[in-house]
Amino acid sequence: MQQIAETVVGPIEYRLEPGQSAESAAPCPVILVLNGGHASRDSRFGHEALVAEGFTVLTPSRPGYDDTPPTVGKTAQAAADAMVALLDALDIDTVDVIGISAAGPTALALASRRPDRVRRLVLECAMTLPWEPAIKRRASRLFGPSQGFTWAMVRGLLKLAPNLAMKAMLAEMTTLDASAVLQRMSAEDRAFVRRVFMTSSSGQGFVLDLEHAVSDLSAISVPVLAFYSPNDRTVPPAHAERVRAEVPGAELVSVPSDSHFIWIGPHSDRVWQQRLDFLRAGQA
Repeated sequence: MQQIAETVVGPIEYRLEPGQSAESAAPCPVILVLNGGHASRDSRFGHEALVAEGFTVLTPSRPGYDDTPPTVGKTAQAAADAMVALLDALDIDTVDVIGISAAGPTALALASRRPDRVRRLVLECAMTLPWEPAIKRRASRLFGPSQGFTWAMVRGLLKLAPNLAMKAMLAEMTTLDASAVLQRMSAEDRAFVRRVFMTSSSGQGFVLDLEHAVSDLSAISVPVLAFYSPNDRTVPPAHAERVRAEVPGAELVSVPSDSHFIWIGPHSDRVWQQRLDFLRAGQA
């Protein structure tokens, strides 16, 4: 259930899913999941399953998304400070952070600015470099003020011609042939992709994401695990390579998924297990 926290920087929408732990009466460690661009309150990428592993999952609506106003944090640094304000409002001391796709700069800024509040950082196909100017211009046209119309068109096409719609969207997310990628997908994976696009909404948040940047990663001292796909067109491997180059001790994992969606396909179990092992190591 979505709730609103009144913080020192303004209202922030969030979902808090308490962990399930039968081994101890102590509170479950909290995972702060920062969903990527276009992710709405109804978007799911599988991280909620961490609840069954003994973690409490906190998923905020980032500034500009859903009922969190953009004024809460327009830059990556201000958005990171807003996440700290949310933790303060919820009386949460420390968290592990998962930064997904366009939420990468916010996650990186949070780990850099507040190592006292972040135990570990997981980056999943996360942006770390500036957007290409041509992509920014195109994205601003499609997902700025006209974003409601854009997503209404996508949802309409998904209902009328789901394969055509998914192939068109996947073409923006893979360096491989989108038709072949779609053919290789299981029915479950197709359902995942369809749900992602059906629940997508850019709000006022994605245009903020386009300007987010973190100039220096060398101040990050917490353990970092970064997943990326060599076949990702949306967030190419260079973004992960920057993490390797600038963050001392960062661990990179190349996931040979067909696209940006590392959470589905034959390698998704590996992503799940490596993420889980990394998070559990922080609790040892």
